[in-house]
Amino acid sequence: MKLAWLTDIHLNFIDDVARQKFYQEIINTGCDGVLISGDIAEAPCLVDILNEMAEYIEKPIYFVLGNHDYYRGQIQEVHDEMAELTKKNDKLFWLPASGMQKLDNNTFLIGQDGWADGRLGDYQNSRVVLNDSRMIADLFQEKILGKYQLLEKMQQLADADAVKLQNDLKQVVSQNPKKIIVLTHVPPFKEACLHEGTISGDDWLPYFSSKVIGDVLTTVAEQNPEIEFLVLCGHTHSTGNVCHGNLTVEVGKAEYCKPEIQKHIQF
Repeated sequence: MKLAWLTDIHLNFIDDVARQKFYQEIINTGCDGVLISGDIAEAPCLVDILNEMAEYIEKPIYFVLGNHDYYRGQIQEVHDEMAELTKKNDKLFWLPASGMQKLDNNTFLIGQDGWADGRLGDYQNSRVVLNDSRMIADLFQEKILGKYQLLEKMQQLADADAVKLQNDLKQVVSQNPKKIIVLTHVPPFKEACLHEGTISGDDWLPYFSSKVIGDVLTTVAEQNPEIEFLVLCGHTHSTGNVCHGNLTVEVGKAEYCKPEIQKHIQF
């Protein structure tokens, strides 16, 4: 089986013709399916673009969402739309709703969106302000109350997804796989958060890493040394690769208006 991995494709930034050209590039690879680790579009057009992509490619599309997918929307509403879309379209699998996917006898796929949790770097003294707190209704409401209310909301979202991921991992480990592929959006380790080849500074790390997801992955990987764990994520728009024993984290690069295929995952 061969799966094409995409991340941070931001298809809302390009027109119909450019999107169809990109879809054709995916088809031309001869892949059996597609993996997307978030930032597909923005909330108002997300369902339409995913349906369009599925109709054109006619292959299974397994995906999680990134922060941009919630822009101009509310988190629970987007969740509800993705769960309904997963029920209606048999080519679309939002992994938090569809759950564990058996790709072959030895390989399973799971995924949770993941959120930056502010636990790495120096949130207290950071002067960085991301569009998330302006463009996502839930975060905007907390930002109005203050910086620490925003942090509390970030951590609430990140921790909830980490608990779900932990449960997913427990379920898939019970199947005795040789390999587990995990899709998430935000890099789980400081070393995976790169900008122009160097680790992001303490001002930026709070918004570009999810320590709680990293802790879950590390614990489960250490408890199951016989299983190979491959984590695919994005968010930073810069390439990153971190290997801790049987746990490998790959971060895809991206550029607005130039969606690309990161690599093929074969097994």
